[in-house]
Amino acid sequence: MTLDPTGVYRQAQVATSSPVAQIVLLYEGAIRFTALSAARLEQHDLEGSHRASLRAQAIVTELRASLNLGAGDVAVRLDALYDFMIRRLIDGNTAKDSGPAREVVGLLRELLEAWRVIASPQAAAAQPALASASPASPGLASLYRTVSGAA
Repeated sequence: MTLDPTGVYRQAQVATSSPVAQIVLLYEGAIRFTALSAARLEQHDLEGSHRASLRAQAIVTELRASLNLGAGDVAVRLDALYDFMIRRLIDGNTAKDSGPAREVVGLLRELLEAWRVIASPQAAAAQPALASASPASPGLASLYRTVSGAA
């Protein structure tokens, strides 16, 4: 059995990342597999497209499962958006149409940029303040507590 250096690196990266950085990694993976699904479909590689679509669906499902819906409106809206993305990925996969996957890639890229801001060093410096914010605080404070597990 040979060791996959890329796989070992990815496992170490995930294991040593903060919860917010792990969300960024999930978004990057979802974008990679969703784009791959669309590209393979356009190359008439139906099996490759199907496999990539299933991986993308699994990642978005994991993002959805990580939400704390009691954290506020942001989490509830993300839940609805993730549900929409999963349905679009399924629609595109069953119809053998790359359009829905391309649509999901666009949504994921927009959200990834927001998560990168949250994961940035400047935001990391503010995270103790976010974590101690009032539970009723809307926006980033609730979102940070949702993904970080902060009390």
